[in-house]
Amino acid sequence: MQSMMNAIRMVWIISRHYNTDERMVPLMERIAFKISEKVQTEVNIKTILKLKPDQAKRIIKEAQEVLESWYTQYMKVRQKIEDSGTHIRWEFDRKRLFEHTNYMAKVCADLYEVAVVLDEFDKFLGPELKAVTGESEGIDEVINQVNQLVKPLEAVPFVIFDRRYKNEWLNCMTLFNEDVVSIENKTKSFIEMSFLKLRSAE
Repeated sequence: MQSMMNAIRMVWIISRHYNTDERMVPLMERIAFKISEKVQTEVNIKTILKLKPDQAKRIIKEAQEVLESWYTQYMKVRQKIEDSGTHIRWEFDRKRLFEHTNYMAKVCADLYEVAVVLDEFDKFLGPELKAVTGESEGIDEVINQVNQLVKPLEAVPFVIFDRRYKNEWLNCMTLFNEDVVSIENKTKSFIEMSFLKLRSAE
């Protein structure tokens, strides 16, 4: 992303066609659109969380970093130009260029947290826990509840990266986090009861 932003800066400096805001902003908008389009394809809410947790985390994190880099590299170039002491101004309409990609980065951050939660449950509710507690059936029930966590997210009737549905997405994440706490509490109680049974059987 750094090399791309530097190339954009060179085009802006050298080109007679793209040396005005009226022409430069649409060019950068098209680049931002392509970035967001690629991310939206890679981070498909209906399929991304069906992947293995490590794979899902990697894809989501990479997408988030690309989106964030689009903005941070712009700001670095802007600062570099300011530090040079020239009178050249590198300041375009940030809302047009970064509002959408910045919002997408925040959604990716949410999805990454979802993937982390799924990964932690997956590792915790494994064969070792079944062996220690002897409660395979109960643990399988908890695993099923974990698997159901993402169903509401996968079934949302809107594009998660669309800022117009910001409140709806926030509600989805709130419900997800509430369900996670509920499952964590149930799991804790379940394990405590399992160990009490083991102790009483000694």
